[in-house]
Amino acid sequence: MLDNRTITFLTVCEEMNFTRAAEKLHISQPAVTQHIQYIESYYHVKLFRFIGKKLLLTDAGKLLRDTLTSIHNNEIYLKEQLTYLTDQRKPLHFGATLTVGEFMIAQPLSQFLHNYEAASITVTVANTNELLQKLDNGSIDFAILEGDYPHHLYRHLPYTVENFIPVCSPNYQFTTCPQRYPLTLHDLIEERLLLREEGSGTRMILEQSLACHELNLIDFHNIITIGNMNTIKELVLSACGITFLYETAVEKELLTGQIQKIELQDFDVQHEISIVWKKDNLFEKSLFELFAQLFGDRVISNSGQGKL
Repeated sequence: MLDNRTITFLTVCEEMNFTRAAEKLHISQPAVTQHIQYIESYYHVKLFRFIGKKLLLTDAGKLLRDTLTSIHNNEIYLKEQLTYLTDQRKPLHFGATLTVGEFMIAQPLSQFLHNYEAASITVTVANTNELLQKLDNGSIDFAILEGDYPHHLYRHLPYTVENFIPVCSPNYQFTTCPQRYPLTLHDLIEERLLLREEGSGTRMILEQSLACHELNLIDFHNIITIGNMNTIKELVLSACGITFLYETAVEKELLTGQIQKIELQDFDVQHEISIVWKKDNLFEKSLFELFAQLFGDRVISNSGQGKL
């Protein structure tokens, strides 16, 4: 069980400011300073240094932060498991990126709820960057991510592989004019691009795909940034622009003809959506059991464990 001084240190690491850490912990700033000084004395290292007024972690501070964060996250999960043994309310705390949360997890969640009627479930839907932060601080046990993440810090399993496609309305300006219909990715830069916010998985994938064609988002003449996939879909339906997204997100609209795929000669992108959790998780076996209960045979271990 981590003591208050350790929590103070981790809070300072999160805020990188002694005053804000004190306010967050509802203690005085001198108390924060005393806690940090105690830990430095215990380990015989300096944890922080200042450059001007900017507070920075030393190398020793970074190592201690990473180690104590892993211990802290494991303690949170341990408390959840102990609670389950006491009252049989199966805890489930995970995150999903926006497209996954809106279009890909309702079915497995509904099946899980049928199997575990007393389950306690919290699903956080946010962009990739936000979910990685919540994984780091132990707010969630795992996340289903569209975007890239630093693989050296996390473990993962493939959840699904999805087609990533450009789409538009069947009434969009170039669809009725064969001479103007785009053939390559470069042909689209004159169009209005409807785009998710920075930090979102779909935006990251698009940026990577553009880079493979020596293009950048700034090459598009008109970009509209919107933090909601359904709003983007509505604007596409209204022929207000084009967008790039997972085929799953517009599966119904493609079938009904409300939205159509832009057939390009040089764009064929598939991307893995992954279940991601922190390395050094002492309860990884329990996580695998949870994945099997939640996702069944859909998830296949890439660490030689076969189907979950």
